[in-house]
Amino acid sequence: MTNNTSILAKSHEMYLNHASETTLEHVINIMPQLVNWLISAGVGYSEFSTALKSVFYNEAIKELELINQKKTDSSISLLSGLNRRDVRNFCNMYGEYALVNQYNMRLPISVPARVIGLWINQRLPLKIPFYGDMPSFEGLVKQISSEKHPKSILLELKRLGIVLQEEDLVILKNSSYSPDSGVDETSQLFTHNISDHLSAGINNLKYNKNFLEQAVFADELSHESVIKLNKLSKDLWEIMSKSILSAAHDYTKHDEGLDNSNKRFRIGIYQYDE
Repeated sequence: MTNNTSILAKSHEMYLNHASETTLEHVINIMPQLVNWLISAGVGYSEFSTALKSVFYNEAIKELELINQKKTDSSISLLSGLNRRDVRNFCNMYGEYALVNQYNMRLPISVPARVIGLWINQRLPLKIPFYGDMPSFEGLVKQISSEKHPKSILLELKRLGIVLQEEDLVILKNSSYSPDSGVDETSQLFTHNISDHLSAGINNLKYNKNFLEQAVFADELSHESVIKLNKLSKDLWEIMSKSILSAAHDYTKHDEGLDNSNKRFRIGIYQYDE
């Protein structure tokens, strides 16, 4: 009896270890493109990991509700991996075990971004010297951080296209404080598409759902063949998207006002070659 129990426990442990390791491996394989996007926008590990705490907190609460288990600091800490102090801080800030609204929370700001914010808030000239007492770029950086070297911050801001350098002068570009609304809207649409794509695939894996989540793959192709496949894909998508949009419009008009008309639908397509 004891041996059987021991074997069963070891079997469960091996399954849990395998599931944890392989899932983490798969998620890490997804991350490089996202991390590249973060780095290209000036977001580093420190800011990302701090912001990620609220995501783990929210998802742990949702999982406890799904399995009908009582929410406590300990249970949320166990599922999310957050320490209990972080859990208690979220409770104090947003209500007892209430979900954190990602759109309203204050996200951590990088040192380069804070330097630019201080530059604008102090209404300094668009051109300031790099060295010397205030107003200078070196002085701005020292007000924000004693650990980051001003030259490193300058290089990062130049990489991001926010400032220019002319000899000993640092120049703030006008676009630095005039966000491109078009880019913001495109990024938001992209994130909604990717989020729903992931939701479809993960629900299929976890709950054996039957969401459409397929792809066609081919390799050993010439550049000319890829161009032809790209055109074929776009032509077929235009035909399909118009048909679905027309049907969706009709269904929306038919379902308007019904008590159960609380669902949403999204279908997308992507193409990539290298």
